[in-house]
Amino acid sequence: MDSSRPSKTKQKKEMQELQNIGKALVALPKDILKKLDLPESLRDEVLKTKEIPQNGAKRRQLQFIGKIMRNVDVGPIRAQLEEIKQPSAQKVKLLHAAESWRERMINGENGLKEFVKLYPKTDSNNLKVLIVSCRETMNSKSKTSYRDLFKVISISLEEDSD
Repeated sequence: MDSSRPSKTKQKKEMQELQNIGKALVALPKDILKKLDLPESLRDEVLKTKEIPQNGAKRRQLQFIGKIMRNVDVGPIRAQLEEIKQPSAQKVKLLHAAESWRERMINGENGLKEFVKLYPKTDSNNLKVLIVSCRETMNSKSKTSYRDLFKVISISLEEDSD
């Protein structure tokens, strides 16, 4: 037996990994897919797969994509897919920060001062009006103000992170 050749199990795992990368590519919207640095043949097959409605045909097409990817360096493709996922983690972080700031502003007196000090471009008068409205008894106007306050804070945080 030739020990330099990988086992069948290892070969199957590698093929499955390539197919999973292919599935991730197929799941991407077309506009993002076209921006990725992919070999033309791979991009064409991924775009074809997006238009296949049947599961069996789609499965075979994914296997074919895996076969094409055997001859492609998948490292850069993996890196591009990870890069696409990263902004969503950054966005979640911003949303949590906005939520935290909103609570600090509504529940504390110093929250607004601290926020305006850190983000001077923010319209402090608008924030004051929204905070006062949020502190009122819960009604439809205060619910709207609660959402609007979150939006204003989110916009300020996003502008500062850019």
